[in-house]
Amino acid sequence: MAMKFPMASAFVKMFIKSWINQVEDCEVLEEVYESFSVALTHTEPQIGYKIYTFDGGSHYHATKETVAMCSKGTTGLRTWQACLALCQWATDNNHIFKNKKVIELGCGVGLLGCVISHLCDQITLTDYHESVLKAAQHTLEVNSVSNGTVSVLDWSDSCDEEDSVDIVVAADVVFDPTLVPHLVTTIKRKLSSTKDADEPRVAYICSTVRNKETYSTFLNEVCGQGLTISEIDLSRLKCVYLFGTDTIKLVKLQIQPGAN
Repeated sequence: MAMKFPMASAFVKMFIKSWINQVEDCEVLEEVYESFSVALTHTEPQIGYKIYTFDGGSHYHATKETVAMCSKGTTGLRTWQACLALCQWATDNNHIFKNKKVIELGCGVGLLGCVISHLCDQITLTDYHESVLKAAQHTLEVNSVSNGTVSVLDWSDSCDEEDSVDIVVAADVVFDPTLVPHLVTTIKRKLSSTKDADEPRVAYICSTVRNKETYSTFLNEVCGQGLTISEIDLSRLKCVYLFGTDTIKLVKLQIQPGAN
């Protein structure tokens, strides 16, 4: 698999260093240290594949990502912590997505959409940046996802096509306070597009709370636009890819009765 999806040297270094730290009380093979030393000396372009699994190896998901936090004028060309948390939560709660039509907002490289494609009937990955859309399409193709599509979506465009969906998902999309009203309006519009559905439409939005004021702006906007909000407990979530002390919040949004 590593031959098919070559990793950037920076990703190799991060993985080996993390693995060594986790098994520090055990004897580590000399070959591991040799691989680490080789990775330290590489100066190849800082873009490569990462391979994830959230179900113990039943499914593997390859994404091509940049090492840089920002590349080509966007932060969407790498996977962030809230996305990893939502991937794990969705996998652990796969029954929620069974036979559902899903749309993802701000899909980035497409990891979340790829993961959920195995759980749902159909998924549409949306973003606005051209390079991000190409990356997401590449992710669907290399992972042979047949029930997923990629589409451009501008949150500020009130005239976008209102496809019927059951579930809206998004991860790490709450970072710019000027975009928050457009984001919440888009979520509400997608949840309102199927008023006669048998079941209430729902959105799951996962965020890394880097700025409390920005996140509060998001919560206030949600309430102001007539959506109900409930926080989902992630304290027992076990995801091997999560690290650090970042606060990650997952909320469930729905239309309030009579708010349309």
